[in-house]
Amino acid sequence: MVRVAVTAWGTACFENDAATDWFLLVEEAVDPGEVIASALDTALGDPDYLGLDAACEAIAAAELSASSAGHAPDRLPDDVRRWVDGHPHRPHDSEIDQAILAVERVRAESELRELWDEDVDGRTDRWLAEIDDLIARLRHSGAGDPATLAP
Repeated sequence: MVRVAVTAWGTACFENDAATDWFLLVEEAVDPGEVIASALDTALGDPDYLGLDAACEAIAAAELSASSAGHAPDRLPDDVRRWVDGHPHRPHDSEIDQAILAVERVRAESELRELWDEDVDGRTDRWLAEIDDLIARLRHSGAGDPATLAP
């Protein structure tokens, strides 16, 4: 396994290369919602150890969900904030539940969590606080269940 030092990273959701690279896919996508859902699906559907890139992408996808629903953090990068402002979306409860589960998995067991646990600068608590804040903002982002069509 290749080790990446988190000392070059920040604790916020988009302060790593994997998340910023993934965000480029979102910006260029015809259906950005599909890219977001795919990142969350990967985090939840991968039965193996959750790798670094998949974990970072899941956190970024969950952040886009919360931010698009009007619950953006103060430290959202300008390019991401511009995208969010142009793509408001009130995720349904099932989307929010999926995002929360993905974030909780990354927080509990992933290569990203391991790297933060090994951080020699003592920033693990700040990263965990960012993750807990994301989960709290997600919990305030749902729009109920999607409308169903009557037969």
